[in-house]
Amino acid sequence: MSNEKDMPIKPIVFFLAVGLVAFSFVYYQATHTGAPRMVNIGDVAPDFTVNDSEGKQLKLSDLRGNLVFLNFWATWCPPCVHEMPEMELLNRAFKDRKFQMVAVSVDDNWETVAGFYKEHNLSLPAYLDAGQKVSTRYNVFKFPETFIIDRNGHVLKHYIGEQRWASPQLLASFDTLIKEQETAQSASR
Repeated sequence: MSNEKDMPIKPIVFFLAVGLVAFSFVYYQATHTGAPRMVNIGDVAPDFTVNDSEGKQLKLSDLRGNLVFLNFWATWCPPCVHEMPEMELLNRAFKDRKFQMVAVSVDDNWETVAGFYKEHNLSLPAYLDAGQKVSTRYNVFKFPETFIIDRNGHVLKHYIGEQRWASPQLLASFDTLIKEQETAQSASR
Protein backbone atom coordinates (compact mmCIF):
# COMPACT_ATOMS: atom_id res chain seq x y z
CA MET A 1 0.00 0.00 0.00
CA SER A 2 1.31 3.45 -0.86
CA ASN A 3 2.00 6.14 1.63
CA GLU A 4 -0.70 8.87 1.78
CA LYS A 5 2.02 11.55 1.70
CA ASP A 6 2.96 10.46 -1.87
CA MET A 7 -0.55 10.86 -3.29
CA PRO A 8 -0.55 14.63 -4.02
CA ILE A 9 2.65 14.34 -6.10
CA LYS A 10 1.03 12.19 -8.82
CA PRO A 11 -1.63 14.76 -9.85
CA ILE A 12 0.97 17.55 -9.85
CA VAL A 13 3.30 15.56 -12.08
CA PHE A 14 0.39 14.67 -14.37
CA PHE A 15 -0.69 18.32 -14.75
CA LEU A 16 2.89 19.46 -15.32
CA ALA A 17 3.29 16.83 -18.05
CA VAL A 18 0.01 17.84 -19.70
CA GLY A 19 1.02 21.51 -19.50
CA LEU A 20 4.39 20.79 -21.09
CA VAL A 21 2.76 18.87 -23.94
CA ALA A 22 0.22 21.68 -24.50
CA PHE A 23 2.95 24.34 -24.46
CA SER A 24 5.04 22.33 -26.92
CA PHE A 25 2.06 22.00 -29.27
CA VAL A 26 1.24 25.73 -29.15
CA TYR A 27 4.91 26.67 -29.60
CA TYR A 28 5.23 24.33 -32.58
CA GLN A 29 2.03 25.69 -34.16
CA ALA A 30 3.17 29.28 -33.72
CA THR A 31 6.66 28.72 -35.11
CA HIS A 32 6.02 26.17 -37.87
CA THR A 33 2.57 26.83 -39.32
CA GLY A 34 2.76 30.48 -40.32
CA ALA A 35 0.62 31.55 -37.37
CA PRO A 36 1.08 35.22 -36.48
CA ARG A 37 3.78 35.94 -33.99
CA MET A 38 3.77 38.71 -31.46
CA VAL A 39 4.97 42.04 -32.82
CA ASN A 40 7.68 43.19 -30.43
CA ILE A 41 9.26 46.54 -29.71
CA GLY A 42 12.11 47.05 -32.16
CA ASP A 43 10.52 44.89 -34.88
CA VAL A 44 9.70 46.32 -38.27
CA ALA A 45 5.92 46.80 -38.18
CA PRO A 46 4.20 44.42 -40.62
CA ASP A 47 3.12 46.34 -43.70
CA PHE A 48 -0.55 46.36 -44.68
CA THR A 49 -3.09 48.19 -46.78
CA VAL A 50 -6.49 49.33 -45.48
CA ASN A 51 -9.25 51.48 -46.96
CA ASP A 52 -11.03 54.49 -45.57
CA SER A 53 -14.80 54.98 -45.86
CA GLU A 54 -14.43 56.40 -49.38
CA GLY A 55 -12.34 53.46 -50.57
CA LYS A 56 -9.04 55.37 -50.53
CA GLN A 57 -6.18 53.01 -49.70
CA LEU A 58 -3.61 53.61 -47.01
CA LYS A 59 -0.41 51.57 -47.00
CA LEU A 60 1.53 51.67 -43.74
CA SER A 61 4.92 51.83 -45.49
CA ASP A 62 3.78 55.03 -47.27
CA LEU A 63 3.76 56.75 -43.87
CA ARG A 64 7.52 56.39 -43.38
CA GLY A 65 9.05 59.61 -42.13
CA ASN A 66 6.20 60.10 -39.63
CA LEU A 67 5.53 58.90 -36.13
CA VAL A 68 2.59 56.54 -36.65
CA PHE A 69 -0.08 55.90 -34.03
CA LEU A 70 -1.67 52.59 -35.09
CA ASN A 71 -4.74 51.75 -33.03
CA PHE A 72 -6.97 48.67 -33.36
CA TRP A 73 -10.44 49.22 -31.95
CA ALA A 74 -14.15 48.35 -32.26
CA THR A 75 -17.44 50.17 -31.65
CA TRP A 76 -18.62 47.31 -29.38
CA CYS A 77 -15.56 47.63 -27.12
CA PRO A 78 -16.24 49.85 -24.04
CA PRO A 79 -12.54 50.68 -23.40
CA CYS A 80 -12.21 51.67 -27.08
CA VAL A 81 -15.23 53.95 -26.78
CA HIS A 82 -13.75 55.57 -23.66
CA GLU A 83 -10.38 56.36 -25.24
CA MET A 84 -11.65 57.68 -28.60
CA PRO A 85 -12.27 61.27 -27.42
CA GLU A 86 -8.69 61.36 -26.10
CA MET A 87 -7.40 59.99 -29.41
CA GLU A 88 -9.32 62.79 -31.13
CA LEU A 89 -7.53 65.35 -28.91
CA LEU A 90 -4.16 63.72 -29.57
CA ASN A 91 -4.77 63.78 -33.32
CA ARG A 92 -5.75 67.45 -33.23
CA ALA A 93 -2.74 68.35 -31.09
CA PHE A 94 -0.23 66.92 -33.56
CA LYS A 95 -2.03 67.01 -36.93
CA ASP A 96 0.37 69.60 -38.42
CA ARG A 97 3.47 67.68 -37.36
CA LYS A 98 5.25 64.48 -38.49
CA PHE A 99 2.48 62.43 -36.87
CA GLN A 100 -0.07 60.16 -38.50
CA MET A 101 -2.94 58.54 -36.65
CA VAL A 102 -4.30 55.29 -38.11
CA ALA A 103 -7.42 54.11 -36.27
CA VAL A 104 -8.31 50.66 -37.63
CA SER A 105 -11.76 49.39 -36.72
CA VAL A 106 -12.40 45.64 -36.68
CA ASP A 107 -16.15 46.20 -37.05
CA ASP A 108 -17.94 44.42 -39.87
CA ASN A 109 -19.07 47.43 -41.90
CA TRP A 110 -18.70 51.14 -42.50
CA GLU A 111 -22.25 51.95 -41.46
CA THR A 112 -21.50 50.99 -37.87
CA VAL A 113 -18.25 52.97 -37.82
CA ALA A 114 -19.81 56.02 -39.52
CA GLY A 115 -22.67 56.04 -36.99
CA PHE A 116 -20.18 55.81 -34.13
CA TYR A 117 -18.07 58.67 -35.55
CA LYS A 118 -21.15 60.85 -35.96
CA GLU A 119 -22.44 60.06 -32.46
CA HIS A 120 -19.07 60.88 -30.86
CA ASN A 121 -18.21 63.82 -33.17
CA LEU A 122 -14.92 62.25 -34.30
CA SER A 123 -12.78 63.40 -37.22
CA LEU A 124 -9.61 61.34 -36.81
CA PRO A 125 -8.80 59.08 -39.78
CA ALA A 126 -10.66 55.77 -39.74
CA TYR A 127 -9.92 52.57 -41.63
CA LEU A 128 -11.71 49.23 -41.68
CA ASP A 129 -10.30 45.75 -41.04
CA ALA A 130 -13.60 43.86 -41.31
CA GLY A 131 -11.99 40.44 -41.78
CA GLN A 132 -9.44 41.17 -39.02
CA LYS A 133 -6.57 40.28 -41.36
CA VAL A 134 -4.45 43.24 -40.27
CA SER A 135 -5.14 42.88 -36.54
CA THR A 136 -4.33 39.17 -36.84
CA ARG A 137 -0.96 40.02 -38.45
CA TYR A 138 -0.26 42.13 -35.37
CA ASN A 139 -1.47 39.34 -33.08
CA VAL A 140 -3.96 41.72 -31.44
CA PHE A 141 -5.82 39.90 -28.71
CA LYS A 142 -7.39 42.61 -26.55
CA PHE A 143 -9.04 45.74 -27.88
CA PRO A 144 -7.93 48.44 -27.95
CA GLU A 145 -4.29 47.87 -28.80
CA THR A 146 -1.97 50.59 -30.03
CA PHE A 147 1.43 50.43 -31.71
CA ILE A 148 3.66 53.50 -31.96
CA ILE A 149 5.86 53.19 -35.04
CA ASP A 150 8.90 55.36 -35.78
CA ARG A 151 9.80 57.09 -39.05
CA ASN A 152 11.70 54.00 -40.25
CA GLY A 153 8.84 51.60 -39.59
CA HIS A 154 10.05 50.11 -36.29
CA VAL A 155 7.72 49.56 -33.34
CA LEU A 156 8.68 51.92 -30.51
CA LYS A 157 5.86 51.17 -28.08
CA HIS A 158 2.94 48.78 -27.70
CA TYR A 159 -0.02 49.64 -25.49
CA ILE A 160 -2.67 47.07 -24.57
CA GLY A 161 -5.96 48.40 -23.26
CA GLU A 162 -7.45 51.84 -22.78
CA GLN A 163 -5.06 54.76 -22.35
CA ARG A 164 -5.46 58.40 -21.35
CA TRP A 165 -3.90 59.71 -24.57
CA ALA A 166 -4.53 63.37 -23.74
CA SER A 167 -2.90 63.21 -20.32
CA PRO A 168 -0.08 65.73 -19.86
CA GLN A 169 2.47 62.91 -19.53
CA LEU A 170 1.49 61.17 -22.78
CA LEU A 171 1.13 64.45 -24.68
CA ALA A 172 4.65 65.40 -23.58
CA SER A 173 5.92 61.94 -24.51
CA PHE A 174 4.41 62.19 -28.00
CA ASP A 175 5.79 65.69 -28.45
CA THR A 176 9.27 64.38 -27.63
CA LEU A 177 8.90 61.38 -29.98
CA ILE A 178 7.68 63.60 -32.82
CA LYS A 179 10.57 66.03 -32.27
CA GLU A 180 12.98 63.08 -32.47
CA GLN A 181 11.38 62.03 -35.78
CA GLU A 182 11.57 65.59 -37.14
CA THR A 183 15.19 66.00 -35.99
CA ALA A 184 16.21 62.66 -37.51
CA GLN A 185 14.58 63.60 -40.81
CA SER A 186 16.33 67.00 -40.86
CA ALA A 187 19.69 65.36 -40.11
CA SER A 188 19.28 62.84 -42.93
CA ARG A 189 18.80 65.55 -45.59
